[in-house]
Amino acid sequence: MPLKNVVDGILKEKNRPMSWLADEMNKTFDGLKLSLLRGSIKYNDLISMARILQVSPSTFFESEPIPYKNPKGNETLADTKEEYNDLKNSLKNCKEMLSALKDQLKDKEKIISLLSK
Repeated sequence: MPLKNVVDGILKEKNRPMSWLADEMNKTFDGLKLSLLRGSIKYNDLISMARILQVSPSTFFESEPIPYKNPKGNETLADTKEEYNDLKNSLKNCKEMLSALKDQLKDKEKIISLLSK
């Protein structure tokens, strides 16, 4: 169910129009409506809306959140340094080679300018 339908239901229970909620949140009616339709409302605005409507922020979500379980059993950010060491080393080598090639190019340009005199 879109977030707008949830908010409309709460407003209907409280006999309040959407324009009232927009005014309370210091938002324009169209801006609030669009963010609710697209589901692009900011976290702080959700908290503010919950406070104004006197409901729990979890009211705006369809189901209970499913906790994240990492299959490796590691922390949420499971990217280990070992996995990327080769890539980091390759990037470092490429940067060094790029720097060396730029220096060689500058040297060749100097030689060409000296020979053309």
